[in-house]
Amino acid sequence: MCKHADQTAEFIAHLLDNVYPCLELKIQNAIHCPYLKEFDPEATTYLQELMQQIKNDFSSLVTCEQKLVFPSVMKVFNANSAKEVPIPNLFDLMQLTRSKEHKIMAQVNSLTSLLSTNTWNKAAIKQHDLANAFNESFVKEKYKWNKMIEDRLNACSCFRSNVFKGLGLHPHDKSVKN
Repeated sequence: MCKHADQTAEFIAHLLDNVYPCLELKIQNAIHCPYLKEFDPEATTYLQELMQQIKNDFSSLVTCEQKLVFPSVMKVFNANSAKEVPIPNLFDLMQLTRSKEHKIMAQVNSLTSLLSTNTWNKAAIKQHDLANAFNESFVKEKYKWNKMIEDRLNACSCFRSNVFKGLGLHPHDKSVKN
């Protein structure tokens, strides 16, 4: 394995050990905030549903990455040492996670818009904290992750060749575009 594999494993650990638990805690705090009981139940219904959707879709993303994406990325790095291991199609997996990320961020944008109304402006601190965490931390960390995978495809010869081997292509094939 190359040094990129170690750096990738470290970043995966960072997401799973630091970033995702922090976001999960912010989701729980926002959903179970006792101050929401002070508002009209009709006003809180949509807010609660939206936060529950974010929770469900975020949980789905984390599970998908833990069980499929992260092990597959590491399997690509290890493919040279295990000749007969089928190499996963990372392009499909990355597309899947990006669609989940976009769905989550659309919900977060709806949450941000809702929180900017007079009903919630400044009153829902835990919910604002949740929206800010996704708009800042989640977006930043997922950008770093996606950029890192793109960089591995462009600059790491072992990763690149194993990804294309998994697709049944040669990395220098003229039909393969960067």
